[in-house]
Amino acid sequence: MKKIVGIFTVVFMISIFAIGNAYANDAVPIMAEQAFDAYANKENPVTGNPANVAILDVRATAEYYWVGTCAQVDKIITKNGDEIIPYNGKMKLSGKTGLLRFKVWKHGLIVPRLIHVSKVEEIESTPIAINIPYMTWDDETCQKVLNDNFVYDVEALADEDIEVIIMMCRSGKRSTTAEFDFSLFTAVYEIDQPDGKNGRGGFQGTSYDDTYNGYRGFPGRKIFYQEHRSVSWSDAGLPVHIGWCPEE
Repeated sequence: MKKIVGIFTVVFMISIFAIGNAYANDAVPIMAEQAFDAYANKENPVTGNPANVAILDVRATAEYYWVGTCAQVDKIITKNGDEIIPYNGKMKLSGKTGLLRFKVWKHGLIVPRLIHVSKVEEIESTPIAINIPYMTWDDETCQKVLNDNFVYDVEALADEDIEVIIMMCRSGKRSTTAEFDFSLFTAVYEIDQPDGKNGRGGFQGTSYDDTYNGYRGFPGRKIFYQEHRSVSWSDAGLPVHIGWCPEE
């Protein structure tokens, strides 16, 4: 009888350990704007505590460079030659009005500014996300395959004093399934729908099976018709950087 009880206890403890690990490896979903503010302000997006934050783009390298990734705005150059530097590099585009919303330093104060996209000549931006693909593309099989270096590369960020990780993929599905040792970091988040309806966050959100407009991720698209709207970086109208970096 004691042997049976002992076996049961061991099995029970293993089960509890497994459940604990599964829970510990669940990234907490947050909104895209929370992610930007956490990075810009160097703080945990939920607790507000100071932290070294990294936005981790787990999409394929081609997506990162050619579809675009999270960015900060370094400078807005208007058509009349004015140069404007947004506070914290943050800017939001309203797709309905075509207005760029941001803040600037003025006379020692942080004040809101608006400018219409038709008045802009150029926007200089810098990517702020680190690209570590969770999956890569196999040209021979035309299939996505797991990146063998993913776990090592992510966990190596802890050696660079990164305390908070915010993951992002295209819609929130890859970031939900990505696994590594979460205990190396103070907290791990992902850009996705906070109500748990994953696959509606990330960089571009969902296409809703081509319902309504069919395309992913741009501010002002028809997302409010859905029960669970997309909360992606692009839907939020946050800065995007597109293009290969020559220095790399």
